[in-house]
Amino acid sequence: MLALSEATFRQLDAVSLLTAETATEALQVLSSHPVDCVVSDSLVLPDGVPLVEAVRKQDDEVSIVLFTAKEWSEVAGTATNAEVSEYVQKAGPDDFVSVLRHVDELVCGSDAEKSLTSGLSAVAEALADHESAASEATLRLDQDWELIGQWLGEEELGIVVVESIESHAGLPAIEHPLYESIDADALEALLRPVLEDEERPGIEVRFPYGDFQFAITSTGDIFARQAPDETLY
Repeated sequence: MLALSEATFRQLDAVSLLTAETATEALQVLSSHPVDCVVSDSLVLPDGVPLVEAVRKQDDEVSIVLFTAKEWSEVAGTATNAEVSEYVQKAGPDDFVSVLRHVDELVCGSDAEKSLTSGLSAVAEALADHESAASEATLRLDQDWELIGQWLGEEELGIVVVESIESHAGLPAIEHPLYESIDADALEALLRPVLEDEERPGIEVRFPYGDFQFAITSTGDIFARQAPDETLY
């Protein structure tokens, strides 16, 4: 989700982006960089304190957008304590557009709508295209499959696949080389990165690795499941 958000925000030239993978790292970023607006999921620190509350305690002026899949009733207390500026619930591609609009309004004020019109249109179109392609590419993946990673085209596909496999299956790549299961270079040439200005065919590639079966779609989504008794390639 962080990678997709990062790719989305970078569609806008006016946005200078800093990211953090954990609540603790987020506070470190805020301590070392001037920030106009914080966009955060419902993260908590190791001591159980919600990140947005810790952000407000650290900076009583910064704007905060709470971007979470949780219902308002679940986060209302935290949002009130942190005096968040806006709340956006994750439900679909248009929600990214809402977040970007809120950020621009909070930072740029009255000129927000004018400065974002073309950028938001491009973002909405790219995300809708990705959602459509993802649906087409994963029609044959039943509930046994688990989403374990995503390739955005910024790194070599083979590296992303190995990292996803190691994280999900606990299989050290040095003991189970990826090339013994699939040609990563050929796979990257076949698949296309997400969020490009071109159509992507609904491609899905499956391959075995250890006791697991993996699938990668042309939208960059990486899935895994326990290998069935009879494996089809």
